[in-house]
Amino acid sequence: MTAYDGTGSRQGRRELQRRRRKQVRRQLGVAGLAVLVVLALVATALLVRRKDVPTSSVVKQMRTQHTLLLQVRGADGNAVVTALLAHDAAGGSGAVVLLPPQVIVTLPGAGPLPLGRALSVAPQLSTRNAVADLLGVTVDGSWLLDLPTLQRLVDAEGGVQVTVDQPVLSGRTVVLQPGAQRLDGALAVSFATYAAPMEAEEGRLARLQAVLDGLLTALPAQPATLLGRLGPGSQHSIPPAELAAMLSGLAADDKASELQYETLPVIKIDAGTDETRLRVDAAATRTLVDRLLSQPVPPGARQTGNRVLVLNGVGSPGVGEKVRAKLVPAGFVYVSSRNAEHFGYLRSEVLVRDATPAGAALGDRVAKALGLPVQDVQTHDIGEIADVVVLVGGDFRP
Repeated sequence: MTAYDGTGSRQGRRELQRRRRKQVRRQLGVAGLAVLVVLALVATALLVRRKDVPTSSVVKQMRTQHTLLLQVRGADGNAVVTALLAHDAAGGSGAVVLLPPQVIVTLPGAGPLPLGRALSVAPQLSTRNAVADLLGVTVDGSWLLDLPTLQRLVDAEGGVQVTVDQPVLSGRTVVLQPGAQRLDGALAVSFATYAAPMEAEEGRLARLQAVLDGLLTALPAQPATLLGRLGPGSQHSIPPAELAAMLSGLAADDKASELQYETLPVIKIDAGTDETRLRVDAAATRTLVDRLLSQPVPPGARQTGNRVLVLNGVGSPGVGEKVRAKLVPAGFVYVSSRNAEHFGYLRSEVLVRDATPAGAALGDRVAKALGLPVQDVQTHDIGEIADVVVLVGGDFRP
């Protein structure tokens, strides 16, 4: 993207203002006619409306599928387990999408990095939003466990029943032999996190799936008490009753054979190092979302011409996250955030590519979503990474 120095384009600003004045005159000229047309249409609709038309046909269906990001933090602070859980209480179905820690996500304020490392550099809210942007869905809440707490959870349930696929090593010591068996907490953690030498990530994720499925199978009918005893190693952003209801729902889905497990489709990146790097397979992920997670797709996620890049012009941490929180509900796609060339901007600027009516309207929509005046909309060469660039200044109020 062409470097932006914050000065904007005076010619572009004047052109936008001229077009806005012209649009206002045109709108005032047809306002009276428009009112008459609307009144006529309303009257006609009232006359032809039949009693047999169900009111549900004109009322937007409420979302019944809810999502929860489950993560387990390792001793080094990185996530060793990441899974998106989804339960549809009305449909009686559930889904679990397993995410490899090597997949690259865009973390607001931190840029691209492996998903597993996101927990060590930012709060879980940032990771949750990064996963939401990666899949193009709404993530309603999060549940974070550390390894000792996961171990206690398994033990409290009396262990989990799994089929061990290959010898599991701890150093050079074999701790698990292949075969069907019940694992206690320590062995379940070893099994879920074990990756054999030169093994593809799919092998480890399959073992993780076995442990998660075992946890749901062994979950008590009323899990709230059990969850309440886990202590500070269990942190959740939703109320305890909602967490218990989500897990109970998934357990019921599993018992009814209505729980589907999937692994996030990814493509390997040649990073030039020994470390594995993956990127999301966008087309395959969209198909997965359509099949399993269609309800939580937010407005605007499938549209074009609504991508927004955020530049932090004030230097305050968390600006990208706060701007994203206003953009996504308004139907925009958050691309990423980064620092501006320098800090100290007193006034925000909403930059669009050209001074056409469509460009002005797009800029106005973004400004309105962020609570900024339309006078902040300007034209500038913003490149192709986004359709709008927001330079956040001191006048932005979260």
